Amino acid sequence: MPLENGSYFIQNREKYLAATDEEPLLPRRVIVLPDGVKPPKWNVKKVGDDQYTITIDEARTRTIEDKVFAVTVEGPEPEVWYIVPDERGGKDSYVITTQERFKGWVAPDEPYEQIMCRPLIVGPSDPPFYPPNETFQFTRVW
Repeated sequence: MPLENGSYFIQNREKYLAATDEEPLLPRRVIVLPDGVKPPKWNVKKVGDDQYTITIDEARTRTIEDKVFAVTVEGPEPEVWYIVPDERGGKDSYVITTQERFKGWVAPDEPYEQIMCRPLIVGPSDPPFYPPNETFQFTRVW
């Protein structure tokens, strides 16, 4: 099911995502939080078929050197991501890819490590199979 515009918690393997608190003018790293840390709200805005922008605290997500950041300074528009349901990943599970759909968000194994934007590993099946570190769960926050 496509996402609707609104606020969400984003998780990977039951770990919430957040953006670090870097210096005000630096891009903030998008990271995996450890257990027990209150998750922040992410804002998702639909801009086309399965195409969305993702922001946090008005900082727009973008790829910089194959890493995902939340950019706070003026500059380019938010990156447009394809967010497509992962039919095998369970309820509210999605894969987040670039416009080319070759690369996507990949979560690290350890807390405080950064989300990467790498070539996706896709299992040859119908529907496709994605490893758990490539699927993200979006929980609507009201």
